[in-house]
Amino acid sequence: MLILASCAPAPRAQIFAKVPTGIETCAPSDQEQYTYRPARLQFIAACIRVVGTIVETDGEQDGDIHINVRLDDAYRAVLNQGNDFEGGNLIVEPVCQIPPLQADAMRVCAADATPLGSLPAIGDHVWLEGRYILDLQHHSWAELHPLYRWGRVTP
Repeated sequence: MLILASCAPAPRAQIFAKVPTGIETCAPSDQEQYTYRPARLQFIAACIRVVGTIVETDGEQDGDIHINVRLDDAYRAVLNQGNDFEGGNLIVEPVCQIPPLQADAMRVCAADATPLGSLPAIGDHVWLEGRYILDLQHHSWAELHPLYRWGRVTP
């Protein structure tokens, strides 16, 4: 009997995760439909709320803003080992915030009539609500992608 081996690559293993106990959920907005290449993102929850301090921001070629957030201790359970590649911070990405440089992202962002507008600044202590995912192309780190809403934490 002749057995032929498949030359097809093995499917990429999924990393399974869930919302940690004690993390508040919320209602999503319409921003999910403007996510660039959504197949690279593993869905965990439609919307969670976290609190932390903005430590870095950077524009991305797909029109998103990459925000690094040092989470308050009560919210650190949403992180995984992949977040170590970003200094142990949560990555938060509001979508279609700047003009994208990638052609396929231009089409996606052109349809977004209601991007977030204002964003938090470095040093701001904020609450953030967004879709909780793992970015399988970036160390499977945890993200809020897209960011739906945010506000400053008042003392």
